[in-house]
Amino acid sequence: MARTVDVFGFDELEKAFKRCEKRYPNQADALLMAEGQQVNKKVKSLTPVRTRKLRNSWRLKKVKLYKGGKVRVVREQTTAPHGHLIELGHEIVRGGRTRERGRKLNRIQRSARGIKSGGRVEGVHMLEKSISEARSRFSGEAQKMIDDLTSDLKV
Repeated sequence: MARTVDVFGFDELEKAFKRCEKRYPNQADALLMAEGQQVNKKVKSLTPVRTRKLRNSWRLKKVKLYKGGKVRVVREQTTAPHGHLIELGHEIVRGGRTRERGRKLNRIQRSARGIKSGGRVEGVHMLEKSISEARSRFSGEAQKMIDDLTSDLKV
């Protein structure tokens, strides 16, 4: 004769897990957008101002699912074509083009054409600094979100 054992409270626990599972996507998206907005503000404040075009071109994209819906990502990007040069730095070149048919000219070819190097401008790294600051904050915010989601489960 088979014996059956009823576990009291298991049905309620299962329902609570399902509620948490339903609420997770909305709360995760809200957390990512809030963090993205803070990064956006910080990037804009760290961007050097010359004509304000770069500062006004930073955009925050909506949360998007990658890798088959397993990874949620929010993107910060600029529409300015020179954004990467300010972020990472660049060479100052005067007197002509440094490439021909997709290939870089060597030092002798550059000097023959009168192309001179005027040094290097160091990058500002405004995006890198903003993201590193957000990373340090993110784990605490994520823990708060998880605590809020699992508050139903605590007995």
